[in-house]
Amino acid sequence: MRRQCTAYADKCSFKTSTKTMRGGSRYRVSKISNTATVKANGWQATLALSPSGTAVSENTRQVSWTNKNTWIADVSGIADPGGSLNTSITTCSDGGAFDSGVKAFASACAND
Repeated sequence: MRRQCTAYADKCSFKTSTKTMRGGSRYRVSKISNTATVKANGWQATLALSPSGTAVSENTRQVSWTNKNTWIADVSGIADPGGSLNTSITTCSDGGAFDSGVKAFASACAND
């Protein structure tokens, strides 16, 4: 997960990635997905996101991407928090992969 945010930023970019690897090499799967959840933290915080994604609440948005027959699913965009002074951003990535009847999941979060 990579973020281009500094604490208490006006706008920031974010990028999350789900990858499947085997023995240090790319491993192609039937389906791979990545859901980025971006949250603005602060009193009465709001959040606008580009791409807009799905509204979870006033201060939280989700953007998802699914690929088939590959090893990677990336999600990126611009977060624009508002409604509060000193607003920070939390970005979480939930990834999943499916291949030959086997499912795998992983999650990670970062704060800025």
